[in-house]
Amino acid sequence: MWESICLTVAATAGNNIGKVLQKKGTLILPPLSFKLKVIKAYAFNKAWIIGLLMDLFGAVLMLRALSLAPVSVIQPVSGCGLAILSVFSHFYLKEIMNVIDWIGITLAGIGTIAVGAGGEEQQASAISIFHLPWLACAVAILFVGILFYAQYKHTLSYSLEKVFFGAILF
Repeated sequence: MWESICLTVAATAGNNIGKVLQKKGTLILPPLSFKLKVIKAYAFNKAWIIGLLMDLFGAVLMLRALSLAPVSVIQPVSGCGLAILSVFSHFYLKEIMNVIDWIGITLAGIGTIAVGAGGEEQQASAISIFHLPWLACAVAILFVGILFYAQYKHTLSYSLEKVFFGAILF
C-alpha cells in the first residue's frame, strides 16, 4: 500500500506543478485557438510543454496508483498535492508564507497521507469495463440536463455555465 501512496504523492505533485508551469508559460502566449500560428507558439514554449508533460506523467502515475490500491486510499492522499503546490509556489513563484502557513501546509500534507494510510486493502470488484462508457454517458447527460434546465429557468450565471461545460468536457 505504501507504494501506491508514494505514487499518488508523486502523481499529484506532477499534476499541480505541471499546471503552474503551464500557467506561467501562457503568460506570454496568445489565447488558445486552432490557428496554426497559435498552436506553434504553444508547441515551442518550453515552460508550457514541460508543464503539460508533468501533468500527463502525473496522470499516468495516478492510474498506476489506482491499480494498486482502492480509491478510498488514493483520493485522500491526492489532497496533499495542494500542500506540495504551496511549497512549490513559495520557492518557484516567490510567494511569501508566514509560520502559520507553513504549519498548515505541514499538517495538511501529513494529515492527508495519514488518512490514506489508514484505509484498508479491498478485493477488486468484478465491474465490466463495458459498463464504464455507459456510466460516463449517464453523468454527461445528467450535467447537460441540469445545464439546460438552469438556462431554461434563467438561474445560471455565465461563469457557472463555463464550469458546467468544463466538467462535461473534462
